[in-house]
Amino acid sequence: MLNENDKEISLTFAKGLSVVLAFEGKDRSLSMTEIAKKVNLNRAVTRRLVRTLEQLGYVSYDRGRYELTPRILRLAQGFIEGRGISQLIQPILRQASHDIGESVSFAMLDDQDAVYVAHSFVPSKFTLNMVTVGSRAPLLPTAVGRAILAFLDDAKKEEIISSEQFKAYTEKTETNHDRFLELLTAVKQRRFSFAESEYVEGVSSLAVPVFGSNFRIIGAVSIIFPSGTYTEAEIEPDLVNKLKRCAADIGATF
Repeated sequence: MLNENDKEISLTFAKGLSVVLAFEGKDRSLSMTEIAKKVNLNRAVTRRLVRTLEQLGYVSYDRGRYELTPRILRLAQGFIEGRGISQLIQPILRQASHDIGESVSFAMLDDQDAVYVAHSFVPSKFTLNMVTVGSRAPLLPTAVGRAILAFLDDAKKEEIISSEQFKAYTEKTETNHDRFLELLTAVKQRRFSFAESEYVEGVSSLAVPVFGSNFRIIGAVSIIFPSGTYTEAEIEPDLVNKLKRCAADIGATF
Protein backbone atom coordinates (compact mmCIF):
# COMPACT_ATOMS: atom_id res chain seq x y z
CA MET A 1 0.00 0.00 0.00
CA LEU A 2 1.37 3.40 -1.01
CA ASN A 3 2.08 5.82 1.84
CA GLU A 4 1.30 9.21 0.29
CA ASN A 5 2.76 10.99 3.33
CA ASP A 6 6.24 9.60 2.68
CA LYS A 7 8.26 12.55 1.37
CA GLU A 8 10.75 10.25 -0.36
CA ILE A 9 8.29 8.83 -2.87
CA SER A 10 7.14 10.27 -6.19
CA LEU A 11 3.37 10.28 -6.54
CA THR A 12 3.71 11.18 -10.22
CA PHE A 13 5.81 8.08 -10.86
CA ALA A 14 3.28 5.98 -8.94
CA LYS A 15 0.46 7.40 -11.06
CA GLY A 16 2.39 6.57 -14.21
CA LEU A 17 2.75 2.96 -13.10
CA SER A 18 -0.98 2.83 -12.38
CA VAL A 19 -1.59 3.77 -16.02
CA VAL A 20 0.57 0.84 -17.16
CA LEU A 21 -1.35 -1.49 -14.84
CA ALA A 22 -4.65 -0.28 -16.29
CA PHE A 23 -3.96 -2.50 -19.31
CA GLU A 24 -4.08 -5.69 -17.23
CA GLY A 25 -6.28 -8.63 -18.13
CA LYS A 26 -8.63 -8.28 -21.08
CA ASP A 27 -8.20 -4.51 -21.33
CA ARG A 28 -5.61 -4.63 -24.11
CA SER A 29 -6.87 -1.50 -25.83
CA LEU A 30 -8.23 1.53 -23.95
CA SER A 31 -9.43 5.03 -24.73
CA MET A 32 -8.17 8.00 -22.74
CA THR A 33 -11.51 8.19 -20.92
CA GLU A 34 -11.36 4.51 -20.02
CA ILE A 35 -7.82 4.85 -18.69
CA ALA A 36 -8.74 7.87 -16.57
CA LYS A 37 -11.68 5.99 -15.10
CA LYS A 38 -9.63 2.89 -14.29
CA VAL A 39 -6.83 4.81 -12.55
CA ASN A 40 -9.22 7.27 -10.89
CA LEU A 41 -7.44 10.37 -12.16
CA ASN A 42 -8.78 13.39 -14.01
CA ARG A 43 -8.45 13.42 -17.79
CA ALA A 44 -5.77 16.15 -17.90
CA VAL A 45 -3.41 14.30 -15.55
CA THR A 46 -4.10 11.02 -17.31
CA ARG A 47 -3.35 12.56 -20.69
CA ARG A 48 0.07 13.81 -19.54
CA LEU A 49 0.96 10.41 -18.13
CA VAL A 50 -0.19 8.54 -21.24
CA ARG A 51 1.57 10.95 -23.58
CA THR A 52 4.79 10.50 -21.59
CA LEU A 53 4.53 6.73 -21.91
CA GLU A 54 3.83 7.15 -25.62
CA GLN A 55 6.90 9.36 -26.09
CA LEU A 56 9.03 6.76 -24.27
CA GLY A 57 7.72 4.02 -26.54
CA TYR A 58 5.77 2.03 -23.95
CA VAL A 59 2.34 2.91 -25.34
CA SER A 60 1.08 3.21 -28.92
CA TYR A 61 -1.94 5.11 -30.24
CA ASP A 62 -4.28 4.17 -33.07
CA ARG A 63 -7.76 5.49 -33.88
CA GLY A 64 -8.56 6.76 -30.41
CA ARG A 65 -7.23 3.71 -28.57
CA TYR A 66 -4.01 3.10 -26.66
CA GLU A 67 -2.11 -0.16 -26.31
CA LEU A 68 1.06 -1.28 -24.56
CA THR A 69 3.99 -1.98 -26.88
CA PRO A 70 6.49 -4.86 -26.70
CA ARG A 71 8.92 -2.44 -25.05
CA ILE A 72 6.95 -2.91 -21.83
CA LEU A 73 8.59 -6.33 -21.53
CA ARG A 74 11.85 -4.57 -20.70
CA LEU A 75 10.35 -3.71 -17.31
CA ALA A 76 10.05 -7.41 -16.48
CA GLN A 77 13.36 -8.47 -18.01
CA GLY A 78 15.37 -7.86 -14.85
CA PHE A 79 13.03 -10.00 -12.79
CA ILE A 80 12.87 -12.82 -15.35
CA GLU A 81 16.62 -12.98 -15.86
CA GLY A 82 17.51 -12.33 -12.23
CA ARG A 83 15.26 -15.14 -10.99
CA GLY A 84 16.39 -17.51 -13.73
CA ILE A 85 12.80 -18.02 -14.88
CA SER A 86 13.71 -19.04 -18.44
CA GLN A 87 17.03 -20.75 -17.76
CA LEU A 88 16.29 -22.58 -14.50
CA ILE A 89 12.62 -22.67 -13.56
CA GLN A 90 11.00 -23.26 -16.96
CA PRO A 91 12.92 -26.52 -17.60
CA ILE A 92 11.86 -27.78 -14.15
CA LEU A 93 8.21 -27.09 -14.95
CA ARG A 94 8.52 -28.78 -18.34
CA GLN A 95 9.92 -31.91 -16.70
CA ALA A 96 7.15 -31.89 -14.10
CA SER A 97 4.50 -31.49 -16.83
CA HIS A 98 6.01 -34.45 -18.64
CA ASP A 99 6.10 -36.60 -15.50
CA ILE A 100 2.60 -35.66 -14.30
CA GLY A 101 0.90 -35.31 -17.68
CA GLU A 102 -0.69 -31.98 -16.70
CA SER A 103 0.08 -28.32 -17.28
CA VAL A 104 2.09 -27.02 -14.30
CA SER A 105 2.37 -23.41 -13.14
CA PHE A 106 4.58 -21.53 -10.68
CA ALA A 107 3.15 -18.50 -8.87
CA MET A 108 4.57 -16.01 -6.39
CA LEU A 109 2.97 -13.65 -3.89
CA ASP A 110 2.40 -10.11 -5.12
CA ASP A 111 0.58 -7.87 -2.66
CA GLN A 112 -2.62 -9.83 -2.00
CA ASP A 113 -2.65 -11.99 -5.11
CA ALA A 114 -0.72 -14.92 -6.49
CA VAL A 115 0.85 -13.95 -9.82
CA TYR A 116 1.90 -16.65 -12.28
CA VAL A 117 5.53 -16.15 -13.29
CA ALA A 118 6.11 -19.39 -15.22
CA HIS A 119 3.89 -21.99 -16.87
CA SER A 120 4.44 -25.24 -18.73
CA PHE A 121 1.54 -26.03 -21.02
CA VAL A 122 0.38 -29.50 -22.05
CA PRO A 123 -1.73 -28.90 -25.21
CA SER A 124 -3.75 -32.10 -24.99
CA LYS A 125 -4.87 -31.40 -21.45
CA PHE A 126 -7.56 -29.24 -19.87
CA THR A 127 -6.44 -25.70 -19.19
CA LEU A 128 -7.79 -22.22 -18.56
CA ASN A 129 -6.93 -19.07 -20.45
CA MET A 130 -6.50 -17.31 -17.10
CA VAL A 131 -3.43 -19.41 -16.29
CA THR A 132 -0.83 -17.54 -18.30
CA VAL A 133 2.38 -15.82 -17.30
CA GLY A 134 1.45 -12.55 -15.62
CA SER A 135 -2.12 -13.54 -14.76
CA ARG A 136 -3.26 -13.28 -11.17
CA ALA A 137 -5.32 -15.36 -8.77
CA PRO A 138 -6.89 -14.34 -5.45
CA LEU A 139 -5.34 -16.01 -2.41
CA LEU A 140 -8.41 -17.06 -0.44
CA PRO A 141 -10.43 -19.25 -2.86
CA THR A 142 -7.57 -20.91 -4.78
CA ALA A 143 -5.26 -23.82 -4.02
CA VAL A 144 -2.22 -21.87 -5.20
CA GLY A 145 -3.17 -18.94 -2.96
CA ARG A 146 -3.74 -21.10 0.10
CA ALA A 147 -0.48 -22.98 -0.44
CA ILE A 148 1.30 -19.63 -0.11
CA LEU A 149 -0.92 -18.09 2.55
CA ALA A 150 -0.63 -21.04 4.95
CA PHE A 151 3.11 -20.52 5.33
CA LEU A 152 3.24 -16.75 5.80
CA ASP A 153 3.96 -15.49 9.30
CA ASP A 154 0.84 -15.09 11.42
CA ALA A 155 0.80 -11.28 11.29
CA LYS A 156 1.06 -11.14 7.49
CA LYS A 157 -1.45 -13.94 7.10
CA GLU A 158 -4.03 -12.22 9.30
CA GLU A 159 -3.39 -8.89 7.60
CA ILE A 160 -4.27 -10.40 4.23
CA ILE A 161 -7.25 -12.37 5.50
CA SER A 162 -8.73 -9.43 7.41
CA SER A 163 -8.32 -7.04 4.48
CA GLU A 164 -9.89 -9.42 1.97
CA GLN A 165 -13.62 -9.98 1.92
CA PHE A 166 -14.71 -13.60 1.76
CA LYS A 167 -16.35 -13.32 -1.62
CA ALA A 168 -18.48 -16.26 -2.73
CA TYR A 169 -17.15 -16.88 -6.24
CA THR A 170 -19.19 -20.10 -6.43
CA GLU A 171 -21.58 -22.01 -4.18
CA LYS A 172 -18.60 -23.99 -2.83
CA THR A 173 -16.36 -21.06 -1.88
CA GLU A 174 -15.42 -21.17 1.79
CA THR A 175 -16.52 -17.86 3.31
CA ASN A 176 -16.37 -18.63 7.04
CA HIS A 177 -13.30 -17.13 8.75
CA ASP A 178 -12.80 -19.89 11.34
CA ARG A 179 -13.29 -22.73 8.86
CA PHE A 180 -10.88 -21.01 6.49
CA LEU A 181 -8.20 -20.92 9.19
CA GLU A 182 -8.79 -24.65 9.73
CA LEU A 183 -8.20 -25.18 6.00
CA LEU A 184 -4.88 -23.34 6.22
CA THR A 185 -3.85 -25.43 9.23
CA ALA A 186 -4.54 -28.58 7.21
CA VAL A 187 -2.52 -27.20 4.28
CA LYS A 188 0.40 -26.53 6.60
CA GLN A 189 0.27 -30.05 8.00
CA ARG A 190 -0.04 -31.86 4.65
CA ARG A 191 2.14 -29.50 2.62
CA PHE A 192 -0.39 -29.33 -0.20
CA SER A 193 -3.64 -27.53 -0.94
CA PHE A 194 -6.74 -28.70 -2.79
CA ALA A 195 -9.64 -26.49 -3.88
CA GLU A 196 -12.70 -27.87 -5.65
CA SER A 197 -14.90 -25.47 -7.64
CA GLU A 198 -14.27 -22.65 -5.15
CA TYR A 199 -12.98 -20.03 -7.59
CA VAL A 200 -14.37 -21.18 -10.94
CA GLU A 201 -17.34 -23.53 -11.14
CA GLY A 202 -16.29 -26.93 -12.45
CA VAL A 203 -12.58 -26.29 -11.98
CA SER A 204 -10.42 -27.76 -9.23
CA SER A 205 -6.77 -27.26 -8.41
CA LEU A 206 -3.91 -28.80 -6.47
CA ALA A 207 -0.94 -26.78 -5.22
CA VAL A 208 2.27 -27.33 -3.28
CA PRO A 209 4.30 -24.59 -1.54
CA VAL A 210 7.77 -23.65 -2.77
CA PHE A 211 10.35 -22.82 -0.11
CA GLY A 212 13.69 -21.06 -0.48
CA SER A 213 16.53 -20.92 1.99
CA ASN A 214 15.67 -20.96 5.70
CA PHE A 215 12.24 -22.42 4.90
CA ARG A 216 11.13 -19.06 3.49
CA ILE A 217 7.92 -19.31 1.45
CA ILE A 218 8.63 -18.31 -2.15
CA GLY A 219 5.45 -19.28 -3.97
CA ALA A 220 3.61 -22.41 -5.08
CA VAL A 221 3.40 -24.83 -8.00
CA SER A 222 -0.03 -25.96 -9.10
CA ILE A 223 -2.12 -27.89 -11.59
CA ILE A 224 -5.77 -27.40 -12.52
CA PHE A 225 -8.27 -29.96 -13.78
CA PRO A 226 -12.02 -30.48 -14.26
CA SER A 227 -13.80 -31.05 -10.97
CA GLY A 228 -14.43 -34.74 -10.50
CA THR A 229 -11.10 -35.81 -11.99
CA TYR A 230 -9.86 -36.21 -8.44
CA THR A 231 -11.54 -35.64 -5.11
CA GLU A 232 -9.51 -34.48 -2.14
CA ALA A 233 -9.66 -37.99 -0.68
CA GLU A 234 -8.57 -39.53 -3.97
CA ILE A 235 -5.54 -37.34 -4.63
CA GLU A 236 -2.81 -39.82 -5.45
CA PRO A 237 0.28 -39.63 -3.22
CA ASP A 238 2.37 -40.06 -6.37
CA LEU A 239 0.82 -36.93 -7.91
CA VAL A 240 1.45 -34.86 -4.78
CA ASN A 241 5.00 -36.19 -4.48
CA LYS A 242 5.80 -35.27 -8.08
CA LEU A 243 4.57 -31.74 -7.46
CA LYS A 244 6.60 -31.61 -4.24
CA ARG A 245 9.74 -32.65 -6.13
CA CYS A 246 9.07 -29.91 -8.66
CA ALA A 247 8.60 -27.41 -5.82
CA ALA A 248 11.84 -28.53 -4.15
CA ASP A 249 13.79 -28.17 -7.39
CA ILE A 250 12.43 -24.65 -7.94
CA GLY A 251 13.12 -23.72 -4.32
CA ALA A 252 16.75 -24.76 -4.75
CA THR A 253 17.19 -22.03 -7.39
CA PHE A 254 16.40 -19.25 -4.89
